[in-house]
Amino acid sequence: MSASITKAGERLIAEKQAVHEKLKVVRFIIAMVPDLDPEQPVDRDAPKPPPEQIVHTQAYTQKGFVNPNQVVYSLMMGSDIGDFDWNWIGLETVEDVLLSVAYVPTQQKRKNTPPQQIGNNVTRNFLVAFDGAQALMEVTIDASTWQHDFTVRLRDIDERERLANRDVFGRACFFGHGLQLVRTGGGYHVKAGLAFLEGLRVELAKDLAVAPERLPTQAWMDVALERQINSAAVGWVVRWGDGLRDYIDSAGVQHYLIHLADLSESGTVTDRRTVEQIDRPLVQHFAAHNGDYAQLRARGTTKADVELDQIPNAISDDPWDDSSEILATTAALVVLEESINDSFVGMVAAFDMPNAPEGWLKRNGANVSRTTYAKLFAVIGTRYGAGDGVTTFNVGDSRGVFLRALDDGRGLDPARTLGSLQQGQNLSHTHAASTAGAGNHGHSAWTGSAGHHNHTGSTTTNGSHQHILGIGPNVAFSGAAGVGHGRVNALATDPAGDHAHFLHINGAGDHSHAVGIGPVGDHAHGVTVAASGGSEARPVNQALLVCIKY
Repeated sequence: MSASITKAGERLIAEKQAVHEKLKVVRFIIAMVPDLDPEQPVDRDAPKPPPEQIVHTQAYTQKGFVNPNQVVYSLMMGSDIGDFDWNWIGLETVEDVLLSVAYVPTQQKRKNTPPQQIGNNVTRNFLVAFDGAQALMEVTIDASTWQHDFTVRLRDIDERERLANRDVFGRACFFGHGLQLVRTGGGYHVKAGLAFLEGLRVELAKDLAVAPERLPTQAWMDVALERQINSAAVGWVVRWGDGLRDYIDSAGVQHYLIHLADLSESGTVTDRRTVEQIDRPLVQHFAAHNGDYAQLRARGTTKADVELDQIPNAISDDPWDDSSEILATTAALVVLEESINDSFVGMVAAFDMPNAPEGWLKRNGANVSRTTYAKLFAVIGTRYGAGDGVTTFNVGDSRGVFLRALDDGRGLDPARTLGSLQQGQNLSHTHAASTAGAGNHGHSAWTGSAGHHNHTGSTTTNGSHQHILGIGPNVAFSGAAGVGHGRVNALATDPAGDHAHFLHINGAGDHSHAVGIGPVGDHAHGVTVAASGGSEARPVNQALLVCIKY
């Protein structure tokens, strides 16, 4: 995506810088411009597209700085936005000034409307670069804190490529006269050409004039992979000095110093490059040599040289041919592989991963194409659903359920059909129970009579004795109301001394008394059965992703 600041945007930047005001970007504009060539440079004088061509406007999602002169605005369009196509994208300021524009090949944005359509998410990052961009646009967040850190990702890719090149070319490999320092008249120049220096490809399109700082001295190529705008490129410069070494600069970039030449006090140049006479692609270069290198046998190699002379020349496309005298062709192996894969179509297996592996579908009841998954459709048909009845069908759904082997006539799980779903139940069993008391209450009781009867008895005498009666002095008394008053003499008897009279009671004969207990009234005793278990019946288990082979 090639982006450019518009001329109106340039004027606005200059105005804001002059009065020390901040430049505020507020929105993205997305448009579909007819006959727009994305390969052509942006027309910096062009206005914003007319309303009928604008398909979407949205505030930027986030902004961040790459360096003091580069600011990134990011737009995230989720799957709830759409449907439209677009080939033009721009940034607009709070003053409705079109600041920057990019042309792109026609893009599609679709809204998620299942099951008819799977939507897409689109993220676009727009780089605005000019001197002092970070300060003028008041951006304080480093882009790497909110974006996917492409800087780290791409740096790792670049480093792997560099190391791969170094494995092939070594620390320094100059192609022919490429980058050779030579003296011409009263000056010096580095010749055009190609070299791989510490795995970094350095190419000079035309001769470059250079001037040593003093004589005698040494010439070195200082080469590094440097960040440039939103990419990275190989940067290099010729340095002068004795015994220079690799170093890391203040920005954390690794620099490699490769010895080019020595210059004497008189200005004579001694070439110090590691040279290969390579003037074509490397593979062609090596293939063109026959015997130049002790271990190179590019043209004279025979089967016997590599111990293949005993292998027969007979070949076969038959994957089932078991003859030891012929070799199976690639076609035979492909047929054999397809045959093996076909034998597993319909197989259900569990995987310890979140997504289905290649050649498998999640067994989640999905509605899938009868054409794309024709082999699976031939095996399970519409057993789990006919899809739309014409072009699709449903796979089974194993999510959250246990798999059970088909009874197939054994009798442990009778009357089951292939693929049928069985509801859960518990095996019949007993529970311990207890009754609660009916509350405090009593029962009335009585005894019946034994019928009319007598008890006979007598007392024993205490022997002959008497009680002496004495008359004392008279005592005055008064009667109750209406009764007369008088005097009597009080009487007292002498005690006969302590004595007893014995009583004898004769038995009434054998008899019984009936006992009755009255009812307390109808009442109940509560029975409590304790609950156990959780929300479902299940054995110890482990959750894995269940898929089906297609």
